[in-house]
Amino acid sequence: MKRSTALLLAALLPALARADDRFEALRAQAEPLDGLPAFAARYVGSCRDPGERAACEQNVRAARRALDGRLFATVLAERTGELLKVERRGAGFRFLFTPFLDADGLALTHGAPRLDARGRPTIGYLVIDSRPGVDEATVEAALRTGRIELEILFRPAGAFRLARKGADRSYQGVRARFAAVRLVDGRTGAEIAVKFP
Repeated sequence: MKRSTALLLAALLPALARADDRFEALRAQAEPLDGLPAFAARYVGSCRDPGERAACEQNVRAARRALDGRLFATVLAERTGELLKVERRGAGFRFLFTPFLDADGLALTHGAPRLDARGRPTIGYLVIDSRPGVDEATVEAALRTGRIELEILFRPAGAFRLARKGADRSYQGVRARFAAVRLVDGRTGAEIAVKFP
């Protein structure tokens, strides 16, 4: 029994190292964002002046063409608990991550959101399992104190607009493809989980 466990661990260790290397390699290629709200505002655009609308919309289309497909990195250090549901899985954890990030009234999403029956935007979870051997006490403390950080690598792929039920405004944002999501302990920087959707 002990020999088979040792063989299994020996087989898993290179795979775990490759997962770490993959995230770091992707992050090294990504352009870090100073702020998600500024990026989303630039990408979505706001062309309200009727006299300037045509030129404004042309500028927004040009900005999108310049940004589409490029790899960007953002870190969420606050309010990540609102985006995560946590389940215990044996000696580990399963995180159900809602990939709909608020950007001061705009959003960044993994894929295209849709409206539910009540007219609210909805999107499927990304399921992220904790790394094998993760220290449970450390994760529980990070969850309890709100120090879980999300590192997201994404490629923008278009803007979205969804009509709000009974309102003049709409839900708007950046539809993206998340290349990787990593959860870390914000105090120690220890990796808790990583996902390549």
